[in-house]
Amino acid sequence: MAADKELKNTGNHFLTQEQEALLDLYLQRLDTIFEEMKASEKVQVEIETQHLKKILHR
Repeated sequence: MAADKELKNTGNHFLTQEQEALLDLYLQRLDTIFEEMKASEKVQVEIETQHLKKILHR
């Protein structure tokens, strides 16, 4: 195996450095998506709350 493809022991799994880097990027992207979903949910709850308040005050 080439030097840049050297295996890295991560617990019971063996990944190349390239695979490890790709996994890190993937996990970072998932974290970003999750945070965006949480923020979106907060906005949706606020919109629904305001809508319900408006209905109740009629």
